[in-house]
Amino acid sequence: MIINEIDLFKGIDAEVMNAIASASTEEVYKKDTVLFEKGAEANCLYILEEGSINLVIKNGGTISYSLTRSGEVFGWSCMVEAGRYTAAGICATDTKAVKIEREQLDRIFNQYPEVGFTVLKRLAGVISRRLSNAYQDLLMTRKTDTTPSYG
Repeated sequence: MIINEIDLFKGIDAEVMNAIASASTEEVYKKDTVLFEKGAEANCLYILEEGSINLVIKNGGTISYSLTRSGEVFGWSCMVEAGRYTAAGICATDTKAVKIEREQLDRIFNQYPEVGFTVLKRLAGVISRRLSNAYQDLLMTRKTDTTPSYG
């Protein structure tokens, strides 16, 4: 299963990885399947194995972020306190993904808090890279040179 190969879980103790693997299921989805809606309760973390996913936000306009690389993580909102998806997750192609239920992850990370902390730090890196990409995309659409605020 791909979870053993992704950066999010690299170097994690074998006992904990076995627990995560036991909590994981490989799922196959048809093109146009909506895995989750923006604002819905975030119940699952996903890891892309094959295919592509569009993360879509609609609010007057539409922003779409495509995930196409095996091992990319999405649905990470299930790991933060607010627990609501920040975008819709829609299969752009037939897709295979690993799905891990929030309750299972919470149970594992409560049992192994140091691992949970490590995974959350790595997840923060994923979020930071996506935010940086979004900033770059936004800046490319502007006609004038501006200085963005990063915090």
